[in-house]
Amino acid sequence: MLFSLTRLIGQNQSDSSEAVFFIRFDYAHFLAAGDFEKRYSNTNSVGGAFGYKTASNFTFNFSAGANFSRDVKSDGLLSDIINSVGDVTDEDGELVKLTYEQRGLNLFLSGAKVFNLLSANANSGLVTEFGIGYFQHRIKVDYRDGEVFQLSDEMLKGYDRLHTGLAIRQFIGYQYFGPKNLLNFYLGLEFQQAFTVNRRGFNYDTKEFDTSQKTDLLYGLRFGWIIPIKKRSSEEFYYY
Repeated sequence: MLFSLTRLIGQNQSDSSEAVFFIRFDYAHFLAAGDFEKRYSNTNSVGGAFGYKTASNFTFNFSAGANFSRDVKSDGLLSDIINSVGDVTDEDGELVKLTYEQRGLNLFLSGAKVFNLLSANANSGLVTEFGIGYFQHRIKVDYRDGEVFQLSDEMLKGYDRLHTGLAIRQFIGYQYFGPKNLLNFYLGLEFQQAFTVNRRGFNYDTKEFDTSQKTDLLYGLRFGWIIPIKKRSSEEFYYY
């Protein structure tokens, strides 16, 4: 019985690294620094990736994520059209409550290396990742009741602070590939640096052109679930 148990435990560990395609779903929460902190305090990101892990434990992937937050520093943003308590008047003279949210997008091509540490599984261990891509963010001004001429889709472009630009990311954490496809995950710290420009050019509230390049910095925790795409291996049975 003891000998059988040893053989079964051994089968649950992958003693050699394997090449595999994978799909990844993840969530991240970032704190802000640099120019990004002047407009937002934090942001969330949900998304996924499609990639390939080589037998030598290098991985390559394309990822996409949607950023969102309600933590917007909106002081003075609509000061020329709102009243003292932050409401605006619609076309019927009724007061309309405004909300401010941050919306964004990130796209990255990334490469990583898995170092087989702290795990008996050859496909698991410490992972470091570097990526380059595209970063975008803007302020979404929302209201549910009435029609506000001053906040039409065209007018909002003068207030939404749409910024886009090149970005790079770095990640360090731990990746685990289990003996079966159900339990595969990763988690760790991520840092992003984006070099963005205001694509609207002119801000209605400040009455100024904004053409300077910004350095948007984010840092936080990312974790996700990995789904390997591979053929089901045939089961082997041992009798003693």
